[in-house]
Amino acid sequence: MRGGTVIKKAGGCTVSSRHKMDGCIDWSVDLKKYRVLAGEPVRVKCALFYSYIRTNYTMAQSTKLRLIWYKNKGDSEEPIIFSGHRLSKEDDSIWFRSAELQDNGFYTCVLRNSTYCMKVSMSLTVEEHDSGLCYNSKIRYLEKAEITKSKTIACPDIEDYIAPYKQPMMTWYKECQKTTWRSSIIVNTTSVTIPEIEEGDGGNFTCELKYGSRVVRRTIELKVTALLTVKPPKVLFPLENQPNVIDVQLGMPFSLDCRAFFGYSGESKPIIYWMKGEKFVEELEGHIRETEVRVLKEYLGEKEVELSLTFDAVEENDTGNYTCYVENHIGRRHGSVILQKKDMYRVELAGGLGAILLLLGFLTAIYKCYNVEIMLCYRRHFGSDETEDDNKEYDAYLSYTKVDLESLDHETSEEEQFALEILPDVLEKHYGYKLFIPDRDLIPSSIYIEDLARSVEQSRRLIIVLTPEFVAKRGWSIFQLENRLHSMLVTGEIKVIMIECTDLKGVMNYQEVEALKHSIKVLSVVKWKGPNSNQLKSKFWKQILYEMPAKKKETLSHRQVLDSGEQGLFGDLQTVSTIAMTTTSASLAPAHMEIPDFNQTNHPQMRHYCRDYEYELSSSPVPITAMGNRHMYCNIPMTVLNGQVAHNNSGKKKPEIHLNSTFVPLSARELTSDIW
Repeated sequence: MRGGTVIKKAGGCTVSSRHKMDGCIDWSVDLKKYRVLAGEPVRVKCALFYSYIRTNYTMAQSTKLRLIWYKNKGDSEEPIIFSGHRLSKEDDSIWFRSAELQDNGFYTCVLRNSTYCMKVSMSLTVEEHDSGLCYNSKIRYLEKAEITKSKTIACPDIEDYIAPYKQPMMTWYKECQKTTWRSSIIVNTTSVTIPEIEEGDGGNFTCELKYGSRVVRRTIELKVTALLTVKPPKVLFPLENQPNVIDVQLGMPFSLDCRAFFGYSGESKPIIYWMKGEKFVEELEGHIRETEVRVLKEYLGEKEVELSLTFDAVEENDTGNYTCYVENHIGRRHGSVILQKKDMYRVELAGGLGAILLLLGFLTAIYKCYNVEIMLCYRRHFGSDETEDDNKEYDAYLSYTKVDLESLDHETSEEEQFALEILPDVLEKHYGYKLFIPDRDLIPSSIYIEDLARSVEQSRRLIIVLTPEFVAKRGWSIFQLENRLHSMLVTGEIKVIMIECTDLKGVMNYQEVEALKHSIKVLSVVKWKGPNSNQLKSKFWKQILYEMPAKKKETLSHRQVLDSGEQGLFGDLQTVSTIAMTTTSASLAPAHMEIPDFNQTNHPQMRHYCRDYEYELSSSPVPITAMGNRHMYCNIPMTVLNGQVAHNNSGKKKPEIHLNSTFVPLSARELTSDIW
């Protein structure tokens, strides 16, 4: 209030009030502040003529009033001596042609005569440029603009430096750099107008006015804000209109937080506070206090704040209802929370449940890592014999690719050795399973395919060993082509165990194997990872044993073990020289037995598999040049052989065979390698 008793400025700035000292009315410090960069001119005007008295300098002179200038130094005031060069007095003002840092301070103008006295002080701030900038951040002018709205930025306090009726020479900068303004921005001589404020428009705008041989600079800091809110603040916690109950433990420190969102509301600060019932925190016990308001997030003037209510140690009387209030110029909202004493029984129950959940998680992890071992242990001690009363003769049917007899001299691969030697030996002799191996247990006949299907039906599992040769030669095709076998796979009548020996993705026909997998209803895939998987303690055998039928292990007699060791891999097979059935040759058999004529064109093609092992034969009359020093394990019993091998331990000649005149030895070219 000018001309009154007290003058206040918004934002808590300097208060100007009227005091009468030594007969002189003192208006203290004027609200207007002069700010200038060192080296620039500045004019300080006596505020008495502009805000405090209804007269001007000319009228004051006509009434014999004198204007005297002082500079405040501490508690004293010293008259200013005007040199006329850098500092001069002109009418109601003092001019600094080039302000210096030593000019900082308060300047007082006194208007008086013998009966009248009045004075007021003005502040002057002189600052150097910030390093590398064209302004000093302490003496910037602040402007705010709401986003999406228009804003005009005017160059402030330049009226005293513009000659009347003369166009001023002014240049605008942003961040001390000349800039290319976007097309919508209008740049006038003394102002910049932005029709629609964007977030990136914030920053420092500097106007530079040419004044004689010097320049006058003013820098305006533009802050972009959100739109002025039209809603009261929102309480984020405790939730509004919802019961919020918190358990507290007596005697323990506790902190109760209130979080709220405040939209942009100009210069007003967020108002947030706690109450218990009708009492403010200041009225509660001394161990309950409010913390300072913390700003958690801020964006364009919108804020998320937090106020905590702290308890040094919770007491019995501290339980009850606490309410957090938030308000702005639009309205007020609140959220409440009820503090209640913690039930220790529920704490112990929660702890017990937590321990149980932790134990269950631990046991689940153990089961996932050792599920096969756990199931095998359970099956071994408590499981029933799956083979009882199921009217099946075999535990598993073993399907594997047949050897290409055109290349019998090639070295046996690891996959072949595993499929032909290790897998059947371990399952039969170590784990006591009864396997059906076609090349060993199936007698060739005119109904070979039907016999094969019946053998699969009499087996509890179907083991298919997938090797690159098996996949490339489509060894699995019998299970797609034969309707009964295919039906058993897709309906789940038999469980299929596929053993993958290597990575088969690059092998021809692999996609067909994948399609077969999808058609099998009950399928388990086990990876064989080379020689390391051959060890009986490896994970591979545990998985195979887990997939095989559960049965009680039979104890073998000493004689059985001895016989097995002496007989080799397929102990019950007979050792013969060379035997096979093709469409171009007949089986060797005694003359008195009736053997189907496989040379007939209407008879189904008959092929079979023989596996060879290195050995030395004793001398015999007929040499076998096609096979070399090898013998073959075949599934044809000795009773159907037409001829025999004569053994002579004394000689080392090549073996010979006596054959009936109606049969001739088969050449290697006539031997086949089909897969069943």
